[in-house]
Amino acid sequence: MHFASLACFSLRHSGRRPATGLGVCLVVGMAVSATADEAPARRFEQLAGDAARATGTFRPVSDSALDAAAANLRSALVPLDSLLSRSKSGADWRKYLDWPSLEAQASSGQAADPKTLRDLEKQFNAAEKGLDMADFVRARKALTKYAEAADAARGDGGRHFVDRLDKLSSALLTASASGQAEALAPVAPILDRLAESGQAPGVVAAVRGANSRPNIQLEISEDLLAPAVNRPVDQVQPVDDVVLGTRIRGTGHTTGNVRLDFVPSNEKAVFDIVLDATNISHTRGTQGPVTVNSRGVTAIDARRRIFLDEFNVSAAPVEASADTNSTVTGLGINARFGKRLIRRIATKKIGESKAQAEAVAEGKARDRIRTQFGEQTEPAISQMREQFQGKVRGPLQARGLYPESFHMHTTDRDLRIVARKSLANQLAAYSNPPAATPGNIITARIHESAVNNILEEKLGGKVVTQDDVARITKEQNLKMPDSLGSDPDAEQKTWAITFAKYRPVTLAADDSRLKVTVRGDKFVSGERDFPGMDIAAVYALGQGPKGPVLVREGSVQINPPGFKSGDRKLTMAETSLRRILQKRFDKVFKDAIEIEPLPLQGELASVGPLPMNQLESRKDGWLVAGWRKGPAGGGVPTEVVLSEQFVDSAADTGKAVFRRVAAKVAERIDTAAE
Repeated sequence: MHFASLACFSLRHSGRRPATGLGVCLVVGMAVSATADEAPARRFEQLAGDAARATGTFRPVSDSALDAAAANLRSALVPLDSLLSRSKSGADWRKYLDWPSLEAQASSGQAADPKTLRDLEKQFNAAEKGLDMADFVRARKALTKYAEAADAARGDGGRHFVDRLDKLSSALLTASASGQAEALAPVAPILDRLAESGQAPGVVAAVRGANSRPNIQLEISEDLLAPAVNRPVDQVQPVDDVVLGTRIRGTGHTTGNVRLDFVPSNEKAVFDIVLDATNISHTRGTQGPVTVNSRGVTAIDARRRIFLDEFNVSAAPVEASADTNSTVTGLGINARFGKRLIRRIATKKIGESKAQAEAVAEGKARDRIRTQFGEQTEPAISQMREQFQGKVRGPLQARGLYPESFHMHTTDRDLRIVARKSLANQLAAYSNPPAATPGNIITARIHESAVNNILEEKLGGKVVTQDDVARITKEQNLKMPDSLGSDPDAEQKTWAITFAKYRPVTLAADDSRLKVTVRGDKFVSGERDFPGMDIAAVYALGQGPKGPVLVREGSVQINPPGFKSGDRKLTMAETSLRRILQKRFDKVFKDAIEIEPLPLQGELASVGPLPMNQLESRKDGWLVAGWRKGPAGGGVPTEVVLSEQFVDSAADTGKAVFRRVAAKVAERIDTAAE
């Protein structure tokens, strides 16, 4: 019942339609799909035209804008100066960065020299270990913005402006013609430079707006939680109460079920924990010489509403109702004389007080179940709140993985999470995702931009060494992959890679194909340094005997950045590096990758493992994966009493699921870093 597990629900299509309606539905669906495919292409054509027409709108940057950019650089240099003052290598860094020139330009304001600023910028952009630290990155970004402003004020800003718009228009036209998201790769840095120089703001805003759709959609069915949440209640308790001044004793037998109900809401995720039960009691009450045996039937309904949004978990008070109907099953008179008279009087009194007694019983039952249900659900809700903050929101924020836009809502059967992971200078999706296969219990639709944006935040400009990977695997109790270890005999020596700042590791989707590219600005093997290389592998999506499988097409491709076959011959250093990388990355990118069924933990283990039911990729960048219930899934415990044991086990289930969600996200990113 723990709602931490609600972080993973899926869209579930249910219900049947007449054949005619289905035909209409298919026709309409095809029309909508065609419109969705054509709309981005037309939009990109329009934007390409807007970019081309904007080439004559260049405006030199104002003196006040230059002063502001200089002040921003001076501010960014303060923490870097403090860092270098504390560092043993600070003097070497100051020499490398040409610190006197850097400070002089930061103080120049309107008199800044564009060429000097560009030379300084190159030093910050070099593939040197340490330049990926936050203080260096902050200074580099401020320096780039200042250089752009200086160029636009008195340098080659006008020429750069026209060149950038031409490239932007070309990229948009290519994307329009090909329909491939990968064609938009040059767009984000161009928009960055235009924004930093204050040029073509309308074009920048329009292009970013066209690429700002959600790029993460998760839909997970309520059916996934049924074995962990929906369960029978069967409980026998003693009855000892006072009703209308009469002591009542006996036993009560409560049977029913606890279930989780999704409540339709567009604002946030809303759920009800619901108890539907019937209590049948057999009691005896004695007052004076009269003993009354009775059978009571009380229909019980209790529910607690829980709200889940991107910030917190909250709950409403318990709502409870009880409807009692009692029947006298026996009447005993303990008197030597006047039994008939006493029986008549007692029978009359019982009849007169029946409605009042039932109302009192209903009130007491309602109060009792409200208190008990609140006490039994509160620990799970509190723990869910803690888990959400400590195991999901907190870790994702700390890792820089929390989406910039995040929304949850519910239908009567599904929890739907719609998110966008893209910083202000990154692009998101430009089209709608594919449809889910009927029967999915979990559906994940991820646009390549979400993966690429996260990896750029995580790895852009970072230096990752073999020791780093070894440390991470040890901390997580994992085995170091053989492909990332050392083997001097096979020319696989201790290694390090400095990732490119832009698009360090990317996933490019095509129709039923995926291309993974690793871009390194610098490689180290043993004692030798090598220049940057791009390493790429293409996988075809297929179906194996156990389910979906990724099959590598050809060998791993390793080339210098921007290299095209036939342009030139590789240098000896490039050829040597290619040979070293080929041996290593042929093992990293396996020939075939089988998709194993998705295991589940805790009480959800009875549902899993979940076989993958759908795996698709489209050239517009969308990937969709769907899982269904396995043949053994869906078992429900035969009997569980609503008690602390129930709450504890549900809380453990939620904790396990939440921990798994957060851990899996971290694992995927750390694996990419390897």
